Amino acid sequence: MKRETVIIVLAVLFVVAGWYAGRATAQTRVGDFEISIESPRGDVKVTCGRGCDWPRTGALPTIDFRCEQERCRWTFDGHGPVTLGFPR
Repeated sequence: MKRETVIIVLAVLFVVAGWYAGRATAQTRVGDFEISIESPRGDVKVTCGRGCDWPRTGALPTIDFRCEQERCRWTFDGHGPVTLGFPR
């Protein structure tokens, strides 16, 4: 009886330890969205207000692009650019 109790307690401890280790190493949750931007020739600045995992270059995560063609299109999600510079 005592041996069974020790085995159950150890099993519970291993499950709890695995749970905490998994939560500590898991990826952070990022907003589930996708944005498409079409732009004429020139500089384009895209700023994410909330829920993005983009590089921070200022107060808010921002990505800068330069459109060299007549029209450009970009697609972004919570992690950043998905596709770049598709001509129209």
